[in-house]
Amino acid sequence: MTEKENTGLSRLETGYRFPPSSPHLDADAVAAYLAAVEDANRLYQDDNITPPLAIAACAMKALFDDIGLPAGTIHISQELEFTGVINTGESLTSQAIVKRRQTRGKLDMLTIGFEITNQQQRTVLTGETSLILPASEAGER
Repeated sequence: MTEKENTGLSRLETGYRFPPSSPHLDADAVAAYLAAVEDANRLYQDDNITPPLAIAACAMKALFDDIGLPAGTIHISQELEFTGVINTGESLTSQAIVKRRQTRGKLDMLTIGFEITNQQQRTVLTGETSLILPASEAGER
């Protein structure tokens, strides 16, 4: 467990709303992301634009850290829709909600929807991610 207390799997029922988070990527973080994915597109360097997938990755990391995913969790799908350009360093807010939690035998399937808005409260990213939680954690309710 991290220094911050995790939300905990037992609270993640359909309809649960996570506390808002503020994904933030400054110029150094964007440069590190671009190096990691080997993207040399000048658009992101010359025009001060953050790669959309960098924002999605940052928001998803914060969400998964909040949940405190157990070892053995499988990330089975993800859908993303980018609806706006995000400038490097821009203030963003991510809101997430458990859209569905199903128990199948000893496994839980969890679907989480999220929306990221910019400082003008305009939606710049929406998405959904699905996970399968291992049997040892699925029973913790």
